[in-house]
Amino acid sequence: MKRPIGAVVLGLSACGYPLTQLVIRRWGARGAAFAEFVCAGLVIRDASMVASGVTGRLRRVPAVLLRLELAAGIVASLAGLVPLLSARSAGRGGETAAAENVRRAAVAALFTMHTIRFGIYLRPDQGRRPDHVRASPACGPALVAWRGARSA
Repeated sequence: MKRPIGAVVLGLSACGYPLTQLVIRRWGARGAAFAEFVCAGLVIRDASMVASGVTGRLRRVPAVLLRLELAAGIVASLAGLVPLLSARSAGRGGETAAAENVRRAAVAALFTMHTIRFGIYLRPDQGRRPDHVRASPACGPALVAWRGARSA
């Protein structure tokens, strides 16, 4: 991704939580459906990245952030379904208010982790592990021996 486009995407990611709140406040149920769509889209993308083994190619912090982002996205998506499926408005009822608080916290965590992780991806190494550290699980003992011999 080119640097200017990456900076725009990073800025939009940093504004993700306030934008979802604005859209929900402005357009009500349609805005909540849009915010739900965005969170579900991030969950699908993160799940496909984890399933395809991207975490094995990343450094520790981006890999952990990806897994945590996936978890936060799942919580945000599930908690966001409550106001959409409920006949009551989001401001009434203890159950709905609690779900809204959980949704807000999860969406804030989702976009915070996404922004940090995307910022790491914009660096020259893109958060990847060095080539000599990447290996298949089958060669684990050989990799450990190679690392030991190299550090000695």
